Amino acid sequence: MSLAIYVIENKANKDIDSLCETYLKRIKNYHKVALHKLPAARVKDPEAQKIKESASIESKVKPGDTLFLCDELGKEFTSKQFAHYLEKEFSQLRGRVIFAIGGAYGFTEELKKKHTCIKLSQFVFPHHLARLVLVEQIYRAISIQRNMPYHHE
Repeated sequence: MSLAIYVIENKANKDIDSLCETYLKRIKNYHKVALHKLPAARVKDPEAQKIKESASIESKVKPGDTLFLCDELGKEFTSKQFAHYLEKEFSQLRGRVIFAIGGAYGFTEELKKKHTCIKLSQFVFPHHLARLVLVEQIYRAISIQRNMPYHHE
């Protein structure tokens, strides 16, 4: 199984990068995974920004890939539900599993209608923190699937 994470980000955060790398290394023990940072669109109109950034994300999707959009209005999961949901998705895939975190204004409605939207939390996070929450929850899902001691009930 191959995982890809695409995030729209312009500013580096070494602390978050380091924490994310910790979880990415753990994930790499079980799945191929890559994190890609895409630049935010530099336009003044929020709708134009969503269009450009959504197109940037969508251009990375190849036939057979499954794209999950992290969106504040997406489907909510507990960690265990997310683990079981991903396990089901993994068993049916032909391509990569791709997770995307959009820019400040999110994704276009067109993109959200075409792909599954997931909600990371009831809270809204800054992009760096959302990225950390996402990679940690992917690792947690893997640990739940494999009955590893990382996740405690």
